[in-house]
Amino acid sequence: MTRGTSRWLPAWLALFLFAVLMDPLAAWAQEAPPSASVVVGPKSHALELYAAEQLCYYLEKLYGIQTRPVQEIPSGDSIVFLIGDPKTNPAVAKALGPEGWPSISDQGLVLKRGQVDGRLALVVGGGSPKATLWAVYELVERWGVRYLLHGDVLPEKRGQSPTNLRSVPAGTARRVLRTNGDCPLFSKLPDQDVVLEPLLRVRQWKTVSDFANGTEAWGMADYRPVLDQLTKLKFNRILIITWPYQPFLDLKVRGIERRWGTLWWDYRLSITPDMIGRELFGDAKEFWNPDLPAAKDYQAFAAAGEKLLHNLIEYAHGRGMECAMTASLTDFPPEFAPMLKNSRKIKQLGNLSIVPGPDTPPEDPALTELAAAVLRTTVNTYPELDYIFLTTLEHRQWVGRYEQAWAALDAKYGISEVCSLAEVLAATKRRKDYPGGVERALAEVKGDLVLLYFQDRLIHKSQALRGTRRPDMKLIYATGAEELYPLLERILPPGSETLSFIDYTPSRVVRRREVLKNVPGGRKLPATLHFTLEDDNIGLVPQLTTGSLHQLTQDLVRHGWGGFVTRYFSIGDKDPGVAYLSRAAWDRDVTPEEIYRDQVRAVCGPECVDDMLDVFREVEAVTVSLEWHNLGLAFPVPGMMMKHWSPRPMSPELVENRRGYQRALEAAKRARAKTTEAGRDYVDYWVGRLEFAVEYLNAVEALRRAAKADRDKDRPEAIRQTELALSAARRSLEAYARVARDQSDRGAIAQLNEFVYRPLQRKLAALRGQTRE
Repeated sequence: MTRGTSRWLPAWLALFLFAVLMDPLAAWAQEAPPSASVVVGPKSHALELYAAEQLCYYLEKLYGIQTRPVQEIPSGDSIVFLIGDPKTNPAVAKALGPEGWPSISDQGLVLKRGQVDGRLALVVGGGSPKATLWAVYELVERWGVRYLLHGDVLPEKRGQSPTNLRSVPAGTARRVLRTNGDCPLFSKLPDQDVVLEPLLRVRQWKTVSDFANGTEAWGMADYRPVLDQLTKLKFNRILIITWPYQPFLDLKVRGIERRWGTLWWDYRLSITPDMIGRELFGDAKEFWNPDLPAAKDYQAFAAAGEKLLHNLIEYAHGRGMECAMTASLTDFPPEFAPMLKNSRKIKQLGNLSIVPGPDTPPEDPALTELAAAVLRTTVNTYPELDYIFLTTLEHRQWVGRYEQAWAALDAKYGISEVCSLAEVLAATKRRKDYPGGVERALAEVKGDLVLLYFQDRLIHKSQALRGTRRPDMKLIYATGAEELYPLLERILPPGSETLSFIDYTPSRVVRRREVLKNVPGGRKLPATLHFTLEDDNIGLVPQLTTGSLHQLTQDLVRHGWGGFVTRYFSIGDKDPGVAYLSRAAWDRDVTPEEIYRDQVRAVCGPECVDDMLDVFREVEAVTVSLEWHNLGLAFPVPGMMMKHWSPRPMSPELVENRRGYQRALEAAKRARAKTTEAGRDYVDYWVGRLEFAVEYLNAVEALRRAAKADRDKDRPEAIRQTELALSAARRSLEAYARVARDQSDRGAIAQLNEFVYRPLQRKLAALRGQTRE
């Protein structure tokens, strides 16, 4: 036994000693795992507690540090994160001293180093609980996380393990906790403390609105993750756009009540076994909002609609967002036509509601009663709202009494001291390149004057909000006609806001950007502007508008506007533009290219950056061209494809647009060959969408050739070209369906089957039938 031991023990020792000599670190005593304390105050707001929980979540995801929020600073060798402000968390005041907390607004956020009991402390706070939440996300972003609309992208773990993190005196933090991954927990912090204030205080995200490829199709399972991501991107308000045909306001007036409602302008989108992308829709027979029952039972439909909006508002409030919702005071469900003399069907898709006749007096008692009922019902149904948005009609019809309205407003507010009615009309006639021309522009000015007078009477003389559950409800006024901007400071009540729609697309607004100098409501009322990320008239093809929005953002900041509201439908390819808006609202020097490079590098890796920038440049160039030459190209309504049945060839601009999409597709494919695994879905989505766009335009071209052949009585060629159009449409749909990943994509696939693929099938069958005859 002694001999055996003496023979094997040296070998074991030799192996141990060899390992020690080869790697001296193995001889060290095992270090304790890193620790970090996340400290909240005894009076912390629910949002501050959520902010602390989010910080703990990211500490674990990024660095493997498991911790939970506590109210007392624990003893030991840990780095301390102090969440909140001196009022809600006394430890913040202790760490920073009596003069350490900066002077900030309710939206200001703070990342500031301090010291507690000789240990490093980082204050993560803001001027309000929601700003504290943004401060957490700002810190995490500096650690390398990027926020996309479908989720986070975490940085690759590299450099020294965070298990070697040790606390150090505050004065030596930057020396020990240096960059290059030596200690990733603090490596993304700037050398100086961070105090940020927004340049644009209103950062609104549109919800609900219309169309199956938009958020009208979303249930709460779709909204929640996106609202979470928007909070990280520091959006601070949602705007709920509703239409009278939808099931969100159960109106009852004079014994008349609603009996009918629908979705997406009552266009039915059947799910059939032979459709392209059938596998995306489960066992559904019709595409529909997952949180709403079929519209056949109106009462159940309306109850579910109200529940959806209550849930949406509650969730947004839970993320620190304000909530606004539309109330249309001149656009009513058709059941109420008997109340209004000389009412007209609205000039809008489907003609699903009614409006006052052009010469209806603004003082009309029935109209006043009906409009007041809409406002009161909205407030009483949704008293938790922060704002009501008094919207206007896209196509003004109530225009006949504009001179009477001007005279009444002038008598009350002295608007002629600013300019005369003749000067307003003359300025309107000078509008250039406006969709619908001067006639439509004049109708907007006249209709908006009538509406301003009517709203003024309703709010002030009729006291429509008195006796409601929220008589103090704040109002946002739609301000369409820019010629009236200088007057609004006199007309609109203090405490209100304005929301302007200058044109459908950003490049068209840029062409008229001089109007932004006249801030609606002056400097007294926060003014916001529609920022179009995607225009429904251009439709379902890929769009990117960041370059134009960059110019408009700079103008808003320069002239003192309050902010913006996004206008979009699908979200799959909106990450570059949304990331830009998120940062540009706080940083006047940021550029789209800087954001693009950062996002692609973080998501796909550095090898993809140049190729993806080529994608973005090509798509943006195509978008600007479409905004000027092809509004209506892929508008998702009946006739979407068959309107191209024309013997005229595809326009030179559209031919070049296809080349642009093709160049973007080639660049995206180059990027796909270089991307990291984490970025594959990001690039693949662009590849699929661009393949869709190229093939869609191929279908348009073939259909036009078919129409020419049909006109020339060449039936075989007409059939052949229609077959080519159908094949191209099928390839386009298959490419899109392959990358579809959310409810908006599914809605678009349903629309394309209904408005593109099936009509082409019917056209081909008709041509073949005529040939047999």
